Amino acid sequence: MAYDVGIIGAGVHGVSAAFHLARRGVSTVVFDRGAPGCGPTGRSGAICRAYYTDAFLAEVARDGIAFLADFGERTGGGQSGFRRTGAFYLHGPGDVSTAKDTAVRLGGGGELVAADALTHLDTEGVAVAVWEPGAGYADPVSTTLGLAEAARRHGAEIQAHRPVVAIDEGPGGVAVTTADGSVHRLGALLVAAGPWTAPLLRPLGIDLPLTVERHVVAVLEHDPADAAGLVPHVLIDVAGGYYSTPQPRTQYLVGGVVPASPADPDDFVRTAAPEETARLAAAAARRSPARRRALPAGGWASLYDVSPDWQPVAGQVSERIHVDAGTSGHGFKLAPAWGDHVARLLVGDDVDPRLAAFAPSRFDGGAELAAGFGAARILG
Repeated sequence: MAYDVGIIGAGVHGVSAAFHLARRGVSTVVFDRGAPGCGPTGRSGAICRAYYTDAFLAEVARDGIAFLADFGERTGGGQSGFRRTGAFYLHGPGDVSTAKDTAVRLGGGGELVAADALTHLDTEGVAVAVWEPGAGYADPVSTTLGLAEAARRHGAEIQAHRPVVAIDEGPGGVAVTTADGSVHRLGALLVAAGPWTAPLLRPLGIDLPLTVERHVVAVLEHDPADAAGLVPHVLIDVAGGYYSTPQPRTQYLVGGVVPASPADPDDFVRTAAPEETARLAAAAARRSPARRRALPAGGWASLYDVSPDWQPVAGQVSERIHVDAGTSGHGFKLAPAWGDHVARLLVGDDVDPRLAAFAPSRFDGGAELAAGFGAARILG
């Protein structure tokens, strides 16, 4: 069967692009080795914040969060699980100037806060904090499934458990072969396969400079006696090298905001080792008396597909093939709005010129983008 556009990857970025294409009437098919959201997307911490050093990403993140907050209406009944908690960002002395500039982009009540005003936290080593009232977190699997179902209702086809084993590009289009031997004819192809994006394109002579890292998320459980001392908001401790999100009841999640160890996407340890969980728990405990008494309750490891500048990679890599990858651990909240930008790029419809800065060609021309705060480049 022939389609206008094929997409490899049913993570949140792939299904978002499919949704925005299908609602424009573009015949679209999505292939995935598993089910929607079963890869790195489903193991995301799913923090939703617009605190970006890059002005375009800050805008896309705000649009993405607005989509998540109004998800049911925009998708025809889907659930994103979005919870607006607000977020504090804690910065050391070396970040003060950049933090001030970044806070300005938040608008909508974002503000600088003196460290000594955060009486519920231990702020040793913190020079300034930034408050983002619109931030929060969502459910990454529910969001992905909701976008996939909405894409289906608009006519997109989602082919789960259909891994792509070959890609051939010719003058008339692109042919992809799935593991069952079926050949699918496409007018254009978007590869949004996260850590598998670069390997899929390498046989075509397309060498994307993307690497893969293994990142751990720890789940911690508070002592019920500490209920009054829980941290009720997202906390991104740039000075401490971690983020945390509150969860229902007395749990919270902790993950790192600095680079981690390289990984093979087809062979990596998916569980969190006790020492990894303990390391994250200790980092979070420095800021909160209640967290010093919290106990490990589990955890997991996921994959980040990382670009050289830790910023997303979206654009054309050959005549009929585009990519959306390299989101470097901060792509979830961008996806609902980023997918619209990518869809416009694929169909040539009113493309925002600022998207060109994220093209893969930037790495050939020395035009890498600035990102994050020091070692905390995951913040984008």
